[in-house]
Amino acid sequence: MRKHLKGDVVLPSDQEYAYAKQGVLVEFDTVTPRAVVYCESARDVSTAVKFAGDNDIPVHTRSGGHSLSGWSTGQGMILDVSRLDHVAAGRRTVRLGPGIQSVDVLAELAPYDRQVVTGTCATIRMGGYISGGGIGFQVRKFGYGSDRLVSAQVVLSNGRVVRASEEEHSDLFWALRGGGGGNFGVVTDFEVRPVAAPSVVSFDSTWPWEKAQEIITAWQEWCYHGPRDLGSTLTVLLSNGAPGNVPIIRIHGAYHGPKSECERLLNELAATSGATPSLHVVELPYDKGMKAVYGCEQFTLAECHRAGSNPDARIQRTPFLRERTRLLDRPTGSSGVADLLATYEANRRPGHTTYLYFTSLGGAGKDVPRDQTAFVHRGAEFFVACASLLPDPQPPAEEAEAAMVWPTRGFDVIDPLSSGESYLGFPNPDLEDWRESYYAENYSRLVSVKRRYDAPNFFRHPQSIGS
Repeated sequence: MRKHLKGDVVLPSDQEYAYAKQGVLVEFDTVTPRAVVYCESARDVSTAVKFAGDNDIPVHTRSGGHSLSGWSTGQGMILDVSRLDHVAAGRRTVRLGPGIQSVDVLAELAPYDRQVVTGTCATIRMGGYISGGGIGFQVRKFGYGSDRLVSAQVVLSNGRVVRASEEEHSDLFWALRGGGGGNFGVVTDFEVRPVAAPSVVSFDSTWPWEKAQEIITAWQEWCYHGPRDLGSTLTVLLSNGAPGNVPIIRIHGAYHGPKSECERLLNELAATSGATPSLHVVELPYDKGMKAVYGCEQFTLAECHRAGSNPDARIQRTPFLRERTRLLDRPTGSSGVADLLATYEANRRPGHTTYLYFTSLGGAGKDVPRDQTAFVHRGAEFFVACASLLPDPQPPAEEAEAAMVWPTRGFDVIDPLSSGESYLGFPNPDLEDWRESYYAENYSRLVSVKRRYDAPNFFRHPQSIGS
């Protein structure tokens, strides 16, 4: 296959193999794929797919390696599209490679006075992000990432290259907008509608733990009733669950309006919650403002990459993570927050980092009917996650098992308050009802698309369409 690729094939015997097989989570470094294939064109992807099919080798498509369930790696072939990282600004649309990461898209488009909807952290790449639906700080203002898709070039399981749009392969185009990566083919080019966003207000704040219930309750209502310009995340973080340690509450995000309005809204939140925060609010050009939202405003662009990917990269990988998530169609109310915080406090453990976070959705994300695209979660107002992190990527069995306690018990509290749906971009391997949770009434149509474009079920993972 090496003879027919513009890109590279890395085998276990090669010096580059240890790095090539890495994803974002260190715990999956123990997985030993037969090869990592770096593709640099649609033709490369087609060659790799046909080679894998001819030789009965499972394929695991990887753009950024952010799959929290490890589905972008495996014992077969990792088909890596990170080198398909092009950005091209046209008159009305922007072309993006699946391997371009959020912070780089923003920087590349800055000279053109246009931008695109991106994810919740600097290193998220467009392949998995757009295919999974695309949540982020811009949802309330501009909708989900997949809503802005105009067309996509896709390599199918037989190696054929097609372009899907409203006019061509419209059923596949429907499925690609929220149906998830690794289901129908390998996207090698996205064409999206840009947004007009010359600047953004980045805000960051910390709040007193003793007012946690009031703050979280007020923040939910603040977002729910707030303007579409407001995109925000609230995080409760405890870096060590040892007795006496106090969690921190952080509220940060992006405001797509005047700085004075953002400051007024933050003051209203403080007054409603009865808490006094530490605030930092700054208006910046859009690319720099989103860097601030991502927490890497002091980094160079090269530094805003995963450690090891270039000599300057500073974004560290996550050793070990366990997480459960749900979507909410409305605020939980004060009693729901109280139950959640009580569960959080009751399940702290020394040495474990635990967090609870909410990301606000709604706004423009609700303007699209549930069946207009594969992304069905149009009533969602909040994404909620309960997670545990450990510093050891291969912890003792007892610690690994304990890391699931808070996520599981937190999920049990959230579930009755939720819509019963979950966001595919943060997969839940423990979901028994994953078909209904990810896709609801759109699932049967997705199965039909799968049978038409990938009848052999070549692209698959434990929760793929048709499994």
